[in-house]
Amino acid sequence: MYKELISELSKGNEWVKIQPPCDERDIDRAEQSVGIPFPKELRALLKELNGDRYLLLSVDEIMKQSELNRQVREQYPKEEFAKDLDKFIFFATNGCGDYYCYCADNRKIVDETVIYRWDHEESCRKPVASNIAEMIARYYRDEI
Repeated sequence: MYKELISELSKGNEWVKIQPPCDERDIDRAEQSVGIPFPKELRALLKELNGDRYLLLSVDEIMKQSELNRQVREQYPKEEFAKDLDKFIFFATNGCGDYYCYCADNRKIVDETVIYRWDHEESCRKPVASNIAEMIARYYRDEI
């Protein structure tokens, strides 16, 4: 489903390189690293493709971003921009510093039917889609 959607929407974009899927162990390892259980839809995406080197992050990139978020939070504990960084699972990027993510509280996803764009300049999140497929489609149509 996701491969076909991305292939169709990204025709002519030489930067998009759909990666082979990852297995359950890799996803479990990423969940442990992030510290938040992944929503079913994100797990399904990663089982179909492990990032696309353009919009969607691989499990390794998700873990690296989570670790970076932890480091920023530890280095700037009193700064407003850093206080909520551990409440997100960043799984896609627009390439300009903003990320698409799920929001969590108390180590649980708040709502699996809301995908947010986290704005790095404003340190705020805005709902942009109700599922990953919608987020992908809206991204490639330049709607978000």
